[in-house]
Amino acid sequence: MTRETPAPMRVHITYPPGTPQSFWRRNRQALWRSAFVLAGYLCLIINLLTGGRAWSLIVIGGLMTFWVTFVYQPQVEATPIKKLCDTALAVCLYLLLLDSVVGGGWRGFVVPIVFFAELIVTGGYFLLFFHKRKRDFLPLFELILIGLAGTLLSLAGLKRLNWPMIVVGVVSLGLLSLSFLLFRRPLWLEIRKKFHT
Repeated sequence: MTRETPAPMRVHITYPPGTPQSFWRRNRQALWRSAFVLAGYLCLIINLLTGGRAWSLIVIGGLMTFWVTFVYQPQVEATPIKKLCDTALAVCLYLLLLDSVVGGGWRGFVVPIVFFAELIVTGGYFLLFFHKRKRDFLPLFELILIGLAGTLLSLAGLKRLNWPMIVVGVVSLGLLSLSFLLFRRPLWLEIRKKFHT
């Protein structure tokens, strides 16, 4: 009695074959990260050894802002809206750091101006290309909530209230209202999909 040997399974490959890449191209993000970290450590060590003002924090903050804006590519939600929102937060945080190190007390005036300018650009892009970008609403809405929270804190007297902070609140509320006035149904549908409700 002879046992029949089963026919070998044929696997159908559905994904495209990998293209050969050079070492530098394949590992460019890791190499950039290593160079940035090394530069940051060197500046910090030199600053600690020489003393004086903490200029190394300005360099490290600048490197981090450059990284977020131009080099970093997120694994999830790598979209123009996400990139614009990340850039807005990175630039505003860097300006806060600059004011803390250099001084001058201008951050309460300059940071809100940069923030509402970024909010107008990102919100305008979102509304103009809504049907292509409606799935990318979450990073923009997080930025809007930060703007509203900052304005409420200013109105409550916990932060200085000036015209840039008022504009931040108006732009944030305006973008939120416009989004739901123009695209209420598709937005609610996307929110339900995101939060599985």
